[in-house]
Amino acid sequence: MVVFLKRPGGQSQFSEALAAQTSTASPIDRIRMHIVEKPRTNLGLKALADVAGVSARQLSRLFRSELGMNPVAYVELARIDIARRLLEESAVPIKMIAYAAGFGSTTTLRRAFLRRIGVTPAQYRLQFRTAGSGSETKDETETNMS
Repeated sequence: MVVFLKRPGGQSQFSEALAAQTSTASPIDRIRMHIVEKPRTNLGLKALADVAGVSARQLSRLFRSELGMNPVAYVELARIDIARRLLEESAVPIKMIAYAAGFGSTTTLRRAFLRRIGVTPAQYRLQFRTAGSGSETKDETETNMS
């Protein structure tokens, strides 16, 4: 199967990782790259403002004007995007995916998925897993939490 890393012909990119690769000129672009490269680090408002080289208040304004959301919501969506990709493409246990995506626990990952996507990570994996990405069994931690 052939899959494009970047969609050809000016088609929309659906991944924050790909969108972040396009440019690093603005403070928002620097933040996007930082989140994709280091999702497990402290991504609080003050830490992100330091990365962007602006005040926390200015960063909040920039996010509202450029992306229509606050930085906290953006970080959560970016982490969900990372987790979704790992759920689709690997058989890695959900506990490890929660860590890799920057969520503190499987509980936090599960709550974010339910809030933003409407399904648990295990349900998402069953529905969207790509061929050859892993086993058919649910992660033990996810089963215990259901």
